[in-house]
Amino acid sequence: MNWRENQFDVFMKPGSTVGSPVTITDYSRLPPSFTFLNEVVTGSAGSGDGTTGYIAPDATHGWIRGTVGIDVPASFSVGVAVPNASLYIADELREGMQWSKDIPIKVLYEKETNATHRTTLDTYYSPPLSELVYWFLQRSINQYGELIVKTIANQFGRYINSVLPTYCEKEHGIEQTAVATLDGSGLSPQNRITTWAISHVLYDVRKKESWFPAYEAAIPIIDNIHMKPGLIRSVLSYSGYVNSKVFSFIINGYNGDTGTMRQKMWNLLDTLK
Repeated sequence: MNWRENQFDVFMKPGSTVGSPVTITDYSRLPPSFTFLNEVVTGSAGSGDGTTGYIAPDATHGWIRGTVGIDVPASFSVGVAVPNASLYIADELREGMQWSKDIPIKVLYEKETNATHRTTLDTYYSPPLSELVYWFLQRSINQYGELIVKTIANQFGRYINSVLPTYCEKEHGIEQTAVATLDGSGLSPQNRITTWAISHVLYDVRKKESWFPAYEAAIPIIDNIHMKPGLIRSVLSYSGYVNSKVFSFIINGYNGDTGTMRQKMWNLLDTLK
């Protein structure tokens, strides 16, 4: 089950001094019957988001810890994973149907074949893939990448870890060792891909694919360049298009401030404009 990207947002306000408690000012649809413990403190100016949410699957309580920069905007928020997506959508259905909160919600893990006693309340159709890809790239919704790869694997009867390596080999002639991916999430530290492989795919799809205009439109514009960022602990990357050029580079295991490293990368890209 996937609903509202299986996450809720936590809105925060930093304290007046570094080290003082951060206040949670609001939630966007806090999961039902869920207790959230706030242990976030105010960080130094420029430190941004240093929070981590800790929630186990099907849990009824969780924690958010870390720091939030003292100078973050008033609308600052972080996304946190929903512990049970089925209960999440069931609670919203109950609200939409104006059913009493006294009515218990039960999740039954069963599949009926040829069911005849059901009543269709509503039908919800997925947006086209081009729209999914747009928000996937614009907002870095890693869940979308994971689900797209899982869907392809299911459709063609493949293992999840073979989808991207097989595509790169058959469509672009890239050896599979250059695309060692176990899933479709950009947050997995076990995934490996070379900058050469990324650049090769970007070059090929622009040259020959009819769907390239929709794909290019989905890539964020950063520093006046069509490029997609990637960020995980001590790793920062950018790949995309600038004028007639294709580029991809990854800084792995850097020391120091992420903002400083990012600016150095942008300065390098400015020479390509």
